[in-house]
Amino acid sequence: MMTDEIPINTSPSGEMDTETYKRLSDEEVVWKERYLRQLADLENTKKRLARSSAQEVEAQKETLLRDILPVADGLDLALLHTSPEDDNRNILQGIEMIRSLLGQFFAKYNVEEMKALGRPFDSSLHESIGMVRYPGVAPNTIVRVEKKGYLLSGKLLRPAQVLIASN
Repeated sequence: MMTDEIPINTSPSGEMDTETYKRLSDEEVVWKERYLRQLADLENTKKRLARSSAQEVEAQKETLLRDILPVADGLDLALLHTSPEDDNRNILQGIEMIRSLLGQFFAKYNVEEMKALGRPFDSSLHESIGMVRYPGVAPNTIVRVEKKGYLLSGKLLRPAQVLIASN
């Protein structure tokens, strides 16, 4: 007889003796506990992997969106420095159309431009690149935005680069 095997002593009537029944009953409990523990481990592993995957997707999404922001900056600069003369009119319309498409793309992914001009400086949302004297404006008020800041679902994606008023 092998060591794993459990001898089943049955009487001529086909019933097990009490000792064998007790051993089988205890072993059933042990196996059932092992099974439930393994099942719980499996469920926890599934949840952990799902959470990990979701976090990784969010991180990749943030990276992609951060990489696209310079395109928006370039289009904004082009719009700022292009005049609506007849020679440039088609170019200006094309740039405006592309910037509009990019705005729709940002809206789809919950990316919003931060409004910074005229607001108080907040180091958690803005990056100061200098201070200038600006009469009639309270100190630490943003007087110029050099690079727009963006939020992704309410979370900072990129801080706005700003000039602030000094005393």
